[in-house]
Amino acid sequence: MEDETIENIVKSAFEIETFDQLVGQDHLFSKGKPLYNFYHNNTYFPSLILFGPPGSGKTTYAKLIAKKKNLDYIYLNASISTLKDIKSSLTDKPTLLLIDEIHRLDQKQQDYLLSFLENNVILIGTSFHNPYFRLNKALRSRLFVYEFKGLSEKDLSILLDRVCLHGIKIDNDARFIIIKQSNHDARKLMNILLALNLKHITKKDVENLFNIDLSYDNLQEHYDFISAFIKSIRGSDPDAAIYYLARMLESGEDPEFIARRLCILSSEDIGLADKDAVNIAASTLFIVQNIGMPEARINLAFCTIYLALAKKSNSAYIAINKAQADVKNGLLLNVPKHLKTNSKDYLYPHNFKGSFVNQQYLEKKLKYFYKKENDKIE
Repeated sequence: MEDETIENIVKSAFEIETFDQLVGQDHLFSKGKPLYNFYHNNTYFPSLILFGPPGSGKTTYAKLIAKKKNLDYIYLNASISTLKDIKSSLTDKPTLLLIDEIHRLDQKQQDYLLSFLENNVILIGTSFHNPYFRLNKALRSRLFVYEFKGLSEKDLSILLDRVCLHGIKIDNDARFIIIKQSNHDARKLMNILLALNLKHITKKDVENLFNIDLSYDNLQEHYDFISAFIKSIRGSDPDAAIYYLARMLESGEDPEFIARRLCILSSEDIGLADKDAVNIAASTLFIVQNIGMPEARINLAFCTIYLALAKKSNSAYIAINKAQADVKNGLLLNVPKHLKTNSKDYLYPHNFKGSFVNQQYLEKKLKYFYKKENDKIE
């Protein structure tokens, strides 16, 4: 073991040999969920479309299926594979055919696959985006479609724990940066460790790799800076907000994390005072996810300044907090009879002048929404 290379140690730690070693995708891999059931069903396995970000486990799951079902495993990338490549890869043997970027298959390639899917081939198509409507109807009818999510920081931490068990030491502050720089991608996490090529990884090693000087001395500072950022926007100080944004970006903070917090703030602290705020924040998150850095820093700056300058209202935030508190404290009202499904006593507002009719919607009167000074309600 002492002579084993760091590359082999890291790759060995990331090897997935059994279903129980998979991380993330609880909505698919947990007991009773579809991909769990398909794996443990000894008689039936359908062809699948698995879409989602890189490094989330799509290919790993396909390899586990091939191993479990004793199938030949063949990998093709639709962006470079020809019809001839597909024909030469398929035989009479039971086969699991993984086609990456499956949305790039042309009509002839899709038609050719159909006859094999009826017999001895399981197809697993993977893609970053849902490719469902890029495929013809005949092929779609033979496929189940499931979305994979990017791995959480907890998932990536589990993978780092496995690396440490194989003999690699990672300081806590270095671990924090590595997880952030991995951007929810297990493959990227492994590549970072391979690039470092060290048995003891320090914060300085990671900073040198990414050419950054991380301002965070510890995990608490990560939360302190995002807290100051949000509070500066809430306090309508665009200059302070932009400074904290720059500080976080230069520190290697995950831009998607920042964009998600802006989405929350747009409804919590601005809400009805500026109904464009949530759309701008949601658009910023979309841009960060689909265009990425460094260009998305401009969109983050625009959103930050817009939200800081916008009028503020937390009326929606207060309303849902009060309502949830009542429910948790035992206020469980019955649905009025005239609002129940198929009730003939329900008064349809659009049948009345101004699309309004005086009608009781709760068993007893409650008040949660209070209009604030900045709320714009037309």
